[in-house]
This record gives sequence, C-alpha cells and structure tokens, in this order.
Amino acid sequence: MALLHLLPGGDSRGAGGGSGSVLLRKKKAGPAAGWRGELTVEIYLVRHGETDWNAQGKLQGREDLPLNGNGKRQAMACGVALSEAGFTAIYSSPLKRALETAGELALYHPCGVTPDPALTERDYGKLSGLTKDQRVAWEARGLPSGKEHWQALAGRAMAAVDRRASEHGENSRIAMVSHGAWINAVLAVLSRHEIGTGKTQLKNTCISVIRREGKGAEIVCYNLSPEEHSQWAAGR
Repeated sequence: MALLHLLPGGDSRGAGGGSGSVLLRKKKAGPAAGWRGELTVEIYLVRHGETDWNAQGKLQGREDLPLNGNGKRQAMACGVALSEAGFTAIYSSPLKRALETAGELALYHPCGVTPDPALTERDYGKLSGLTKDQRVAWEARGLPSGKEHWQALAGRAMAAVDRRASEHGENSRIAMVSHGAWINAVLAVLSRHEIGTGKTQLKNTCISVIRREGKGAEIVCYNLSPEEHSQWAAGR
C-alpha cells in the first residue's frame, strides 16, 4: 500500500504502489478555499457498491441503477467495516445505488440516512451508458456530449462537504455516500490534483477519509477497500 503525504499547500511524498493509500499527517493542513468554521470533523467519503453497468464497464452518471448481487455483498461488508465508526450523520446521493449502500451503514448507526441531491453523480450527458472504447470513438468525432463541467462538479461537491461538516460539533464523524467522479473531484481539490480526477480509479465501496481542522483540511486516507480500512482503523 502506498504511503503518501498530501496536504493543501503542502508537499507530496510517495513510495511504493497500490490502489489505496494511507496519508501521513506531518503538519497542519493549509486552508481549503471557501471552507467555514473552526471545528474538527472527520468526513468519510464512501463510494457505492457495484451495479451491472459498473461490471460491464459502462460509464454511469445520473442513471438510477440499483446494486447488483455483488454490489449488495460489497455494501454489507462496508457496513460491517464501518460499524464502529460512530457516525453522527450519514448523507447519501439520492440515486438507488448510493442509498442502498448508505442503508447498510445505517444498520449500525441510529442517525439513519439523509438524502442530499448535492451528492448526485456527475451528469455525463450523451456519454452515459457507453464503454470506454465507445466514448473514445464519440469524442474523436468531436461531438458535444453535454456532460457537466468539472468545475461545476467540484464546486458543488466541495460546497456540500463544507456545508455538512459545518452542521456538526467538535470531534464529529460523518459519512457521505456518493459516486466515483464526485469523490474524485473532492480528492483532486484537496490534494491540488495529486490524486483524484484523472489519476485515481476508485473501487466500489472504497472509503476515503478527510479531516477538517480549523479552516484547513487534509486527506487522511483514500480508496481503501472495507478490508483495508479495517486494518488501517485497527492501527490508528
């Protein structure tokens, strides 16, 4: 598993490889643009479980597909891995695949699930439902896709994280269940594009943790499978 130190305004130090990373906090994070408040809050970003389109390699945006059998098993494992997280709130994209995943987390937390439209996946327009080869062919023809601009996605994702974190007290821990492009946008902003959009292939039901302290924010870990998260949490 790679070790990487990523802080807004800080440097980046990496070693090794791997799909998940634990980040070393060696200094306080710099300010995250536009973030309010002075509270310390841990925010768990959780990607939904697998759907049929995920399994088929199709780009999935606003289409409201449910989890497939494997995705349901992934969501159950994620719920177990986070059963002792002590979430004071669980927010979810209103799409079925995210709500079903969030429901597994809520089995272990009395706060229930709060749907939040701001956590909805990126709108990919006419690219939705296409495989990678089909998307390459489409874009090679110079045809407009109508997809949501990345800046708009990143703006609403960061605003949602800020808003929800600001609603909770000192030393709170909250979960936000969303989608690959949405979570990657947050990771890209906070890491100054060292990871995230265009660089990180997020696993289904992967767990990424952000720590907000004062007006700064840092990525604690990202793209951990439920099993990897359990190992990491045991060593905290």
